[in-house]
Amino acid sequence: MAVERFVTARDRLLRVGEDADMALILDETVAALHEVTAFSRCAVLTVDPWTLLPTGGVVEGFPPEACGPFWDNELLSPGFNKFRELARSTETVATLVEATDGDIDRAPIYTDLYASLGIADEMRAAFVLGTTCWGIAVLARDLADGAFPDHQIDEVRRLAPVVARVLRSGACRLDADAHGRAAVIVVDEHNEIRDLTADSRALLDELRISGVAEPGLPSLIGVVARRARRNRTSTHVATRVCGTSGRWLRVAAAPMEGGEGYVAVTIEPARPGDLVPIVIESYGLTPREVEIVLLLARGFTTKAIAAELALSSHTVRDHVKTVLARAGVSSRGELVARLFTEHLLDGFENALRHVV
Repeated sequence: MAVERFVTARDRLLRVGEDADMALILDETVAALHEVTAFSRCAVLTVDPWTLLPTGGVVEGFPPEACGPFWDNELLSPGFNKFRELARSTETVATLVEATDGDIDRAPIYTDLYASLGIADEMRAAFVLGTTCWGIAVLARDLADGAFPDHQIDEVRRLAPVVARVLRSGACRLDADAHGRAAVIVVDEHNEIRDLTADSRALLDELRISGVAEPGLPSLIGVVARRARRNRTSTHVATRVCGTSGRWLRVAAAPMEGGEGYVAVTIEPARPGDLVPIVIESYGLTPREVEIVLLLARGFTTKAIAAELALSSHTVRDHVKTVLARAGVSSRGELVARLFTEHLLDGFENALRHVV
């Protein structure tokens, strides 16, 4: 029966087409998890691969007011099975009962949140392919059901790579769609507009510099087009720009075939992954310090950061001290928590669907 349930769950995920939207992918993931293990509450979330901070998802059974305490615990408190640890471990699925040797009172998240909800055990999973984490899950069982059985934990472990592949497929599609209408403009070698898609004018107008007469292509876009035309190291150039409305936009440009200097420019709403580096840079950090913050968010230790960036541990510690001081926090956990709660939480909550 366990084999049949796993095959049913796996096939359910494999049937999700490449054109499926993320909402369907998440719903099918929850249904597949229900096939292989029993739980009464869950959260399956997409994450930014660079920071492991959540960007959206579906919640089943947990009350909306549990969201804040859960993330406070995850980002600020000590505990077991942290997502950043699972994502970098060879074992990406773990339960609270296992981690605490059956004494879940030792876990801050149990005393702070789960005890009041009548939860007996929690299973966590990081959906990883290679070294990249595409999503996370929390599954919880009520007191009447007891701890997760070993065979069900094993089934989730077997299913996790399949979930990761489906989430990656959906994330790449979101990356292309960008959650909004895009403008495509074709310019010639003199940056004169030769063709454009319907409704492109509104986005172009948003990028015109105030007080400067720019009847054709905005100069901000002209710079990107010129760089793409002269770029010899890659096939396209991408950057982020802020429109007059205050919203961030992503601009990508690539030369057209034919060698006549024509360039295609795409303008679209910025994605969360585009904005995270901007948020970090807003603290006045250097490019190296931005790199370090991104690695800190992924749970890298000082030694691991030093190895990743070919720096000494002493240099990394100095950078971390500077980052914490500029951000006005006293610990790495507080830094990541501020990045999430002050800049990304509203967007995450808007992208979250609660299922009672």
